[in-house]
Amino acid sequence: MIRSLPRKELDDKERRLELGFDIPYEMKRLDNGLTVVVSPQPGVPIVTVDVTYDVGSRVESEGKTGFAHLFEHLMFEGSENVGKGEHFKLVAEAGGSMNGTTSEDRTNYFETLPAECLDLGLYLEADRMRALVLTQEKLDNQREAVKEEKRLRVDNQPYATSYETTDFLAYDAFAYKHPVIGSMSDLDASSLDDAREFYARYYAPGNGLLCLTGDVEVADAFARVERFFGAIPARKTPAPFHVDEPEPTGERRAHVVDAHAAVPGIHVNVKIPPRRHPDLLALSYAEKILGGGESGRLWRRLVKDDELALSLSLGIDERRGPSLFRVFALSRPGVTLETLETEIRKDLERFAAEGPTDREMARAKRQVFSDVIRLTQTTQSIAFLLSEYGVYDGAPGLWREDVAKQLSLTAADVRDAAARLFVPARTSVVTVVPADGSPS
Repeated sequence: MIRSLPRKELDDKERRLELGFDIPYEMKRLDNGLTVVVSPQPGVPIVTVDVTYDVGSRVESEGKTGFAHLFEHLMFEGSENVGKGEHFKLVAEAGGSMNGTTSEDRTNYFETLPAECLDLGLYLEADRMRALVLTQEKLDNQREAVKEEKRLRVDNQPYATSYETTDFLAYDAFAYKHPVIGSMSDLDASSLDDAREFYARYYAPGNGLLCLTGDVEVADAFARVERFFGAIPARKTPAPFHVDEPEPTGERRAHVVDAHAAVPGIHVNVKIPPRRHPDLLALSYAEKILGGGESGRLWRRLVKDDELALSLSLGIDERRGPSLFRVFALSRPGVTLETLETEIRKDLERFAAEGPTDREMARAKRQVFSDVIRLTQTTQSIAFLLSEYGVYDGAPGLWREDVAKQLSLTAADVRDAAARLFVPARTSVVTVVPADGSPS
């Protein structure tokens, strides 16, 4: 049986910005605890089936890291009625696409298929939620696959290990201190029983949210979901996980020697509040005004005008717990990392003191609105948006309220948030130099 769930987001339209569009949806819950969100998109002859589990690397304990990401691999290794490799084959033969992703905060699996193939997506996800087949051989194989992925994406990529150092330096709580890909020694020490316990705990129906978007009729979609998922037995779900991260009390520094780096680089990161916090929403404007590619204030000055940096990237690493405002730059030959750091921090301090100009604020606001439009253009992006708010907040429609808050912010609001956060006590700096002794 499917039971309707009340909407938690505010319905007072006077408190919402009239965006000119909305994302219709209905949310219900099966008796086994699975939350289901259906968002019809008439006229789009495709469907996206997205299952998001409330499990990411943040739930891992010391000595047990890497399991959230490892399971992204294991979930494609076959279930009771779907053999190894058949998931990919069946989706491809239907003309669809599929993937899975793992972050600190959640893991999701999704298929985008022709609308007439909705049952296929539901069948595949239901079968591995109900009865994933775990064997020692599969565990060993995927452990090796993760090791190879780490060698390819981290160990042998320039500057990649320094990003892991930034998290280890910035955070105190273990939840965000360790990388999503985990420790290879931890994975080596894990057993098949560990894997089965992890699956039973975190891949329970009550720990997941199924979102359907596209060419579906709501009542029919819920009926199909009940047919495929309703018989999956309920399992005990873990208690809500909270990140207990203390407030930063002083500047932090670390140094990395990188065998793959060609030139020196520097990370200047600021610890900022969690997603949905008003100050994080305000700093989304700082992200666009200071970064924003070639039009960004900091990029333009350091890379183009003063020619101090070869490249510069700037962005918000948004998390359910404390997040990071990240700046990473590579120095030009002859420019020391001390000089580059001074200039980066000078611009952050100037922004905190003066805030954005009216012209910068207006342009950034248009960019924010454009970002929202892009998030609502495809069945897949809509599924991700509704699933995030559904899993994290229990209210898929809260995205609209956040956009309204974000677009109502003023230049003074942005300046005040920057003044509170762009301070030495919240800052961590990681310098990176090549192993060949290139000047820093």
